[in-house]
Amino acid sequence: MRNEASLRPILMSGLGVTFLAFLDTGMKVISTTYPLMQAITMRYGAGAVIALAIYLLFAKGWPSPAAFRRNALRAVVVLATAACFFTAISRLPLVEAITLTFLAPLLMALLGRIILKEPIAVRALVAILVGFAGVLVIARGQEASQAHAFDVIGLLAALGCAFFYALSMVLMRQQSSQDSTLTIVMLSNCFAFLFVLPAGVWQWQPVKFEHWAITATVGLFGTFGHLCLAWAYARGHAARLGIMEYTAFVWAMIFGYYLFAEVPTNWTLAGATLIMAACLFATFSAPRARPA
Repeated sequence: MRNEASLRPILMSGLGVTFLAFLDTGMKVISTTYPLMQAITMRYGAGAVIALAIYLLFAKGWPSPAAFRRNALRAVVVLATAACFFTAISRLPLVEAITLTFLAPLLMALLGRIILKEPIAVRALVAILVGFAGVLVIARGQEASQAHAFDVIGLLAALGCAFFYALSMVLMRQQSSQDSTLTIVMLSNCFAFLFVLPAGVWQWQPVKFEHWAITATVGLFGTFGHLCLAWAYARGHAARLGIMEYTAFVWAMIFGYYLFAEVPTNWTLAGATLIMAACLFATFSAPRARPA
């Protein structure tokens, strides 16, 4: 694994988050229209086709059997992330669901320490407590809100998404020392599609033409976002890159307001401020990466 001191991994991570913000918006439409397993099947079916096409165009050779095993394991984590996230955005306002997943960078720092043995500052542990305080503020706001009922399933799904997303990013960084970016993205999408396909077929409902178009766009943005993140995490410290996840909050506010008429509450803004402040505190207290 490499640790570049330049801004390139951070900027590429930010671009990846931007692509995934567009994916999130499209999947909010799909996940509120079709059954959960069908929505996940549609998302990874499109992603698998695009990722496989890119792999065949640019990669040399075929992945090794060991690469298939490594990426099959990560695909299970990716599916868990998707199931939790699509459940959250189908039950919560987009900006609220994404804000709750902002605990992921803190969890990346912890999991990076446990799995990758990357150093983590003691101050990050304090930041985790502040971050959870932010989650409690959002939960309290949901309970007090008159706009929509308190949704414990949506809240738990968003928090579950934060954990599984953090785990998938740390595993991707671990795999980057053995597999190429194209291999990781292609196999993750293909395995995720194959694993969810039986459940998706079982729940399948007719799909409108415009939703097929959204699905194709989602597959494109998802693959590009995954490529950007895989490239970045192969070159940058997991805790350092996590900060770019917070650019998704801006996109969620814009898309939520203009496309779904969602206005974030003061509770959500206050909780998001706590979570982001905690993660910025933890990220900037992390040791600097050494030049590659």
